[in-house]
Amino acid sequence: MGYSLHIGDLFTSLQPALGHGVNIYGVMGAGVAVLFRRNFPEIFPPYAKACADNMLNPGDNLPVEVTSVSPSGKTEWVFNIASQDLPGRHARMDWLEMGVEDAFVFCEKNNISGLAIPRIGVGIGGLQWVDVKTKLIEISERHPNVNFEVWVLPKEATNEDYSEAVN
Repeated sequence: MGYSLHIGDLFTSLQPALGHGVNIYGVMGAGVAVLFRRNFPEIFPPYAKACADNMLNPGDNLPVEVTSVSPSGKTEWVFNIASQDLPGRHARMDWLEMGVEDAFVFCEKNNISGLAIPRIGVGIGGLQWVDVKTKLIEISERHPNVNFEVWVLPKEATNEDYSEAVN
């Protein structure tokens, strides 16, 4: 198992859990968060409530069991990983690491075989992919029983991504 890079639509992943970065402000208004909210509308109410009640902190992971049918038909869980405090370029590596680590631990404790995420914290979040990738691989190596995929859209993929991608 372990880390693998995929080019395409994250929502076609066959992994039972999908994760994405969120802020603790209660807004899923831009980037991939909008797509998660559209594909899995049931994730927003518990996320908004956790934010309003100050129960979601930077570095937390809010797992939500989902009933919406994803394009792959395989998604059972969505992890809202609090990689930033505010919307915009506010992601921090330590928060990202804590949230992703928690997602892996949740997978292990609940017999969830795999997790797929986008380039979390990169883009709107403001972190650099080279640094995030190193950290994600490090985390995934601590959890060898969880299959781990990172997805990048074709329009954002580099030549290096195409050489590394498994699809």
